[in-house]
Amino acid sequence: MSYSSFVSNWDAATESQQIENSINEGFDIILVNPVSSTGLDPIIEKAQEAGIVYINADCEYTSTDVNILNVCTDQYWLGYKTATYAGDVLGSGAKVVMIAALDGNVANTQRQQGFEDGAKEKGLEIVGGRYNHDWNPVKSQQIGTEILNSGIEFDGVLISQCAENALAAFDAAGKTYPKFFGFGDTGEWIQRMYNLNKDEKKMDFMVLSNPPGVGASALNFGLNMILGKTLKDDVYNVPEIHSIYLKSKVCWTYDDINNAEFIEKAQTMEPGDALTYWLTIDEVAEQYFN
Repeated sequence: MSYSSFVSNWDAATESQQIENSINEGFDIILVNPVSSTGLDPIIEKAQEAGIVYINADCEYTSTDVNILNVCTDQYWLGYKTATYAGDVLGSGAKVVMIAALDGNVANTQRQQGFEDGAKEKGLEIVGGRYNHDWNPVKSQQIGTEILNSGIEFDGVLISQCAENALAAFDAAGKTYPKFFGFGDTGEWIQRMYNLNKDEKKMDFMVLSNPPGVGASALNFGLNMILGKTLKDDVYNVPEIHSIYLKSKVCWTYDDINNAEFIEKAQTMEPGDALTYWLTIDEVAEQYFN
């Protein structure tokens, strides 16, 4: 099996050209993590007319005018799980700041909704502005600095990844850590949380597994499809747009500080690696296909 991989850097025009080139190259499967949740209908139809299996992976494509499969991280759950756990830690009435990712990106929108719904359910007050770090580590630390300099009072931070970078702003300013910070998914974040809390509790946190493994899972959906297998009728979380949501398999907090797997990851993961997982071709076949 051979493959090619392309990065659009969240540019829709670049993405469209890369898909067009992939169609012309005659690939059997095209996996796309779409910049936008709509706008690709004509090129999707062109791929399908060429006999290509076209799957959206991770970010959801919401057009109902094309018949494609979405294999997605359950982005809403990531935000909701983080916010409800923060509420359990901080208690009703506590104040939190929210640092989202990329404005207009469907994954970010779903996570934000999860943050907001979870915060409301637990009685948390979201304070400050609406911040977006664009999944940029440097910008995440800059936003952390901006929040600290604003004088806003808060008890916790809800953040859509890049947590270790926002936390670095507290270190640089010599500021006391909040009571809760999360979520993060990198080796650096896991190491920071373990080293910070291993002797005594300094700050509660959230670690969640996340992409890029969903892309590998999506590929294994595609491989089953080109083998002629058909999806079960009841597998869709959102039937009208054929979306299947894969939840995070790993969720660690301060309660897991002595968890052997958590410690092993803290001691062995490279700082820039993401905590992720994927379903094998056989697991996908067993769980989702007839």
